[in-house]
Amino acid sequence: MAGAPPGRRSEPVEYNTRVRGAQWRGDVIPWLVSDFRIFVGVPIYALSNIIHYVPSSSTDTKELLLNSTQTLWTAEDLIIYALGIGSRDLRYVYEKDPNFAAFPTFPVALYYKGSSYDVLPFPSPILEAFPVPAVSGVKVWLDAGITIERCRPLPAGGRFTLEGGVASLQPKGKGALMEKLYDVKDDSGAVYYRMVDVSYLVGAHDIEAFGETLTKPKDVAKAVGSRAPKLRVEEKMEAGIASIYRLSGDYNPLHVDPGYAKTAGYDHPIVHGKCTLGHAARMLMDGLAGGDQRRFKSLQLRYAAPVLAGQTLILEAWEAPDAPEEYLFQVLVKETGKVCVSNGHLKLTPASKL
Repeated sequence: MAGAPPGRRSEPVEYNTRVRGAQWRGDVIPWLVSDFRIFVGVPIYALSNIIHYVPSSSTDTKELLLNSTQTLWTAEDLIIYALGIGSRDLRYVYEKDPNFAAFPTFPVALYYKGSSYDVLPFPSPILEAFPVPAVSGVKVWLDAGITIERCRPLPAGGRFTLEGGVASLQPKGKGALMEKLYDVKDDSGAVYYRMVDVSYLVGAHDIEAFGETLTKPKDVAKAVGSRAPKLRVEEKMEAGIASIYRLSGDYNPLHVDPGYAKTAGYDHPIVHGKCTLGHAARMLMDGLAGGDQRRFKSLQLRYAAPVLAGQTLILEAWEAPDAPEEYLFQVLVKETGKVCVSNGHLKLTPASKL
């Protein structure tokens, strides 16, 4: 493909779809993924003409629409991701460091990147592997939150399967919350990561709710009361950080194109939510685990407000009551005083005694 780096190639998206045990190759069912569009707003899929799927009443995600596609990465992808979340730690940005490894939140890039090594359109073609049920009245999709659980450490490169689908849809306020569950698996079926990506569908109505809600946000303010945080860190985001982070696969113009941002209702491009997530995770791991990725177990948060490149993040973390190696956290924007990340919950494994 034109524009691909020498010696590398961008591979077409291949995917399989399973509904209650049936299976098709994606290229045989173009109706399943028709009409992904860019809607003027924030992330941003129009839902017209996407499969009219009547969900099962079962809460078992295996009974819902479950799809899979191939994904792969190299050491270079790990480095690009680490740079895009502001890391300059040699363990994550230098392939010859003896402790070189994937930063723990890297897999969130996989359901944008897929197996491509080239610049991608937005929405990313890999999203066609994960269609969603039709919902009436949706004006725009917003990133609402994410849960990331590590089951096994990732290698520095390889080819894996990304499997997932819509796990739940529930009415909330003047819209709906949709949860999509993703597993990163190897050829043997072993799960390396499990992620739940949460979206808020503004304006959704007449919802046929299904699935059990997988994420249970922690009320940080209620849990910590007036206690002082164990960790408080300030860090100024780099002015061009979104231009780096997008190289991990999320090429939404909202994050770099001033003209596009204005049409979406913003005075300036906003930072990717998952870029803010990566900054928060890195600040937590540096402050609570010495930057040692081996101690990462899981992380959950909600996105509360957009962030602009160049703004200063203030992360506050508290020890969770009666839960060793667990921390509750939030992130504020210093320049505005607004909370941009809420309901944060980090779980670590115990530090090695060696």
